[in-house]
Amino acid sequence: MSLNYAFGFSLFLLILVGLNIYFFYTLNTVGRKGLSFNVPSIKLDQSPSVFRDIYEYLNYLPSSYKQKNSKFTPLQKTLIQSFNSTNVQNSKNVLLDADKWASEESLFPHRDGAPGQILHAMRTSQIVSVDNAPKGTQLKLLLLLEGNQILYFKPKRYQLDEVINGNIYAGFDRHNSEVFAYYLAIVMNFTWISPSVIRKIHLHKDVMPVATEGLKKTMVNNGSGSMCIYGKCFYCKVNETVCPDSKGEIEGAAILFSKKPFRAFKSPWRRSYTSKKMEWEKNNDFCKKVSETHSTKRLLNLIDVSIFDFLIQNGDRHRYEVYKDKIILLDNGKGLGNPMVDELDILAPLYQCCMLSLTTWNHLEKLSGGSLTETVKFLSSFQGAKLATEEHFKAVERRLLKIYATVQYCIGKHGSAKVFKTIF
Repeated sequence: MSLNYAFGFSLFLLILVGLNIYFFYTLNTVGRKGLSFNVPSIKLDQSPSVFRDIYEYLNYLPSSYKQKNSKFTPLQKTLIQSFNSTNVQNSKNVLLDADKWASEESLFPHRDGAPGQILHAMRTSQIVSVDNAPKGTQLKLLLLLEGNQILYFKPKRYQLDEVINGNIYAGFDRHNSEVFAYYLAIVMNFTWISPSVIRKIHLHKDVMPVATEGLKKTMVNNGSGSMCIYGKCFYCKVNETVCPDSKGEIEGAAILFSKKPFRAFKSPWRRSYTSKKMEWEKNNDFCKKVSETHSTKRLLNLIDVSIFDFLIQNGDRHRYEVYKDKIILLDNGKGLGNPMVDELDILAPLYQCCMLSLTTWNHLEKLSGGSLTETVKFLSSFQGAKLATEEHFKAVERRLLKIYATVQYCIGKHGSAKVFKTIF
């Protein structure tokens, strides 16, 4: 009798343990371990424990995160219609009211066909003046268009397939990252960003006839009969010039300038740019300190920005600008450096605060299964520019899975009710 009792009790314990394991993973929206997640390996034994936990949740993500969500289909169709510029005939007057465009939900219009018209105008409008943009650390030009609209112009420094090695902020800004970031932000419903488009300017036809004297003073002959520009900025050097290609053209990112009064703040999660580690890199409870001086609304905004930066691997967000209490996604040129590197610490605001806007999460879930990068390709195709290699597109999708896993880590640690926030 005692043996039967012992056997029955042991069986009961096994079933109970099994049910606990099942419900733990079910309630945290994870399932059986998948074998098809192609993610680069990291030395987990040398990584913070939170990284090991996130990778564990990554291994148990449900298959739904690898499949397209039908709820995104109507949203994608609306975006495609808004960015389709094939029917734009006359864009001369499109930019005249740019300074009046800011609303309560976006910096510039992003619906009803406006993006396609704006980008087409930015890419084709006549340039009436070209000057240096002296602010900042890297070479930028100011293009004044007919109608007095201003574009920042970040010239091309690298080929699309060139890999930037070193730390996360290494190298020059990537012009394609600025444009990629604009499309990515709009697909993610992060609308506080300036329109950006690939534009080519001819040195002798578009620049020299309307160049300011200040710009001409930062131009040198490259020895092959062509003039090159080294510009005027904090790190600009006469031996680091931008030269036209064989067609006499300089490719770059044209970014629509806004005259709105932005307020600048230092990011709590900024880097030291030295070997010294910042407090957030040493203290995983750093968010508690930040929450003493930042509202929940601002924290949620910073977390949204960290998710955006993680997808493109922009680890250079040392400061941020605010307009109407919203963070503006400016200076996105340090993204798309190395498609095989995923610096998880860019997500520190998310995994340290373990909270997320419910609106952001609901939208992120709709972007699963390749819809995010597929839509970026669709939207950018109307302006005829290739923005990144396939390796970079695959990397963005891979990083999206890690964002899902990080949210699951937070749910497992605190529960959904404490993670997801609704802010009005």
